[in-house]
Amino acid sequence: MPKTKFEAIVFTAITAWMIVYVMTLYNTVLATSSFTNSTFLIVLKSMWIEFVIIFLCAYFISSKVAKYFAFKVVQPIDRGIVIVLMIQVFTVISQVALASILGVYHSYGFDSQFIPHYLITYCRSFMMALPVQLFIVGAMAKYLFRVLFSSTNGVEEEKIEKELLEEGFAE
Repeated sequence: MPKTKFEAIVFTAITAWMIVYVMTLYNTVLATSSFTNSTFLIVLKSMWIEFVIIFLCAYFISSKVAKYFAFKVVQPIDRGIVIVLMIQVFTVISQVALASILGVYHSYGFDSQFIPHYLITYCRSFMMALPVQLFIVGAMAKYLFRVLFSSTNGVEEEKIEKELLEEGFAE
């Protein structure tokens, strides 16, 4: 999908924003045992530090880790959908591992019970993050990415085609 470094950054930002919003909403509801219309706005206002951290982790760490492990399971000659699913699964595994450290810090602080708190946080988050990423966020992020970059790519293609026509190379 992304063809340039800029497009990769934008795609990662879109995906990270969506998953951070959903997971912050989920964790806020779990922590407060309350879910009202105002929860949506509260989460939107409070998620930005987490978004920046998760975006940086996704771009610099998780994407590389996910591809490394995905290609231990699948081969480049496998069907594209299988490769994409494996990369998404390993992205969720690695992102939840990193985000759970932040979750433990917010919920419990770093104390002598870090490991049990971390395991509980990881399991709760993973149960929500995997289906949300596979069935909702992944598809929505790809759609939004295509909407944002289709006009740019289309303009470039039209420009190249016009130049080729002028030079007599295209029909």
